[in-house]
Amino acid sequence: MRPQLAAIATVMVLAAICGFGTGSVLEVPGVTQAPPLPPRNLRNNQTRSRIPNNFRSIATPPIAPRCDYKELMTNLHDRVGILVTLDEDQRHRLEVIDKKLDQLVESSSARMESMKAQQLDFLHRLDSFEHIQRLSRNTLDELKDISRTVRDVSQEQYPSSGIGTFNESNLNLSSRLDALATLLASTALSVRSVQVEVANLSRAIRRQSRLIQGKGLRSTPGQQPIFYGPSGLNGPTATRQLPSSCSYSFLSNHGILKVQLTPESESFYVSCDEDWTVILSRTSDDVNFERGWLDYRDGFGNLAGDFFIGLNKLHALTSSALHELRIVMEDFSGNVAYAGYSLFAIGSEKELYPLVLLGKFQDNLTPSAGDSLSYHAGAKFSTVDQDNDNCLECNCALRHKGAGWFNNCAKSNLFGEYTTQNQPGETGIWWDTFSGQNSLKRVRWMIRPISEGIDDARR
Repeated sequence: MRPQLAAIATVMVLAAICGFGTGSVLEVPGVTQAPPLPPRNLRNNQTRSRIPNNFRSIATPPIAPRCDYKELMTNLHDRVGILVTLDEDQRHRLEVIDKKLDQLVESSSARMESMKAQQLDFLHRLDSFEHIQRLSRNTLDELKDISRTVRDVSQEQYPSSGIGTFNESNLNLSSRLDALATLLASTALSVRSVQVEVANLSRAIRRQSRLIQGKGLRSTPGQQPIFYGPSGLNGPTATRQLPSSCSYSFLSNHGILKVQLTPESESFYVSCDEDWTVILSRTSDDVNFERGWLDYRDGFGNLAGDFFIGLNKLHALTSSALHELRIVMEDFSGNVAYAGYSLFAIGSEKELYPLVLLGKFQDNLTPSAGDSLSYHAGAKFSTVDQDNDNCLECNCALRHKGAGWFNNCAKSNLFGEYTTQNQPGETGIWWDTFSGQNSLKRVRWMIRPISEGIDDARR
């Protein structure tokens, strides 16, 4: 309405100015003018009209044109219509924005309710873990008391022979104690993991609450998110304490373990063989290994079957600590052989994942498969769609139907095509110093931190 009133006022002001400038008076419709008065001395006027006039007539000045009110009103009316249209368009846009904000608030509220439900579920899981931990601790204390009692009784009854005939029972009891201690450590680690997840969920709920408040929706004082967990986990200082290698393989579930290399890095799952981390497993033709760069970068397959861990994860593992490499292979005749290297590491994707570190070949492993990997040291990783080998006239990955650290092609091809029978060919899975170019039945690559290997050797 304000633009319309301003336009009408402008029309009236301009009309008034135009009227004063021309000396004209606005005609008011509906009011009739008075009839003109009759001439008084018509005869004298006629006499005077017959008298010749010797004077020149003075030209009357031209009458100024009157303002065209209709055109002025039409133009102003059009402008007022345009302003009204713009006003309605802006009002419509504001209504659309308001609807979108309402939808965002409703969606945020639904997500917040879902997070609260998840938090309650975590609370129940946390209570269950704590209950199991208390039961395990009580059982362990009882077994320790029983062990001390048995030891005292055995020493009283068999002072000369020490423990005597109770050696076997004590041995079984010791193994049971070790098993319970392992279970207790596993439960404690699981409880810690759940507590961290609850802390992260609580922070997410608080962020969601702040977002809803920022959109204009105030939360009541009784609806603040509740944090369940120890005081040390409250705030950004909480860190997820997950194992960093398969040295904690006793915590794994059917050989699958979730690891985290640093508190800031993302966690991921690995396959463990005792304290070794399996990075490649080939036992059948269920998984095709003739793949492109992105698949080898991110990894593929099933950790419980045939798989490749992925170059990104392999680079992260070998960059976090010094690792050694062990390769286990078996041919179709059932012969098993090993190849080990004291050091193993690869570069980053920016460097095309080169085999930057390959230590001394461990010839003390028996039966030895021989060294067919040192020829590939320093080479960049190649796939069927990314040719990074040192062969100027060929693509080694296409030639061998697989991938790997090809030099001027290969002395081994463990990423090659799987065959269900022993047959020669450069496209199959082979290790030159063990089987020549005859296909292998099973292959497994494994790595572990060097410090763990040194401790194992010392034991």
